[in-house]
Amino acid sequence: MNQLEVDTIHRDELIGLRRSGRVTLVDVLSPESYATRHIPGAINLPVADVTRRAHEVLPDRHAPIVVYCGGPT
Repeated sequence: MNQLEVDTIHRDELIGLRRSGRVTLVDVLSPESYATRHIPGAINLPVADVTRRAHEVLPDRHAPIVVYCGGPT
């Protein structure tokens, strides 16, 4: 299994990356939770679907990706 480098970023850094278009933001909550509340511009990719659908929904899998959730999924 390949290991990925995982970093934590702070809110201000995320805002800067989003404004510059240098990061893909992925919300891994359910579609219902995403519809209720999500960060504008985020792509919804429920955690259960990541391995099956990532190649379909991520525009550039080589670009930096920030994944977030609001609680248990």
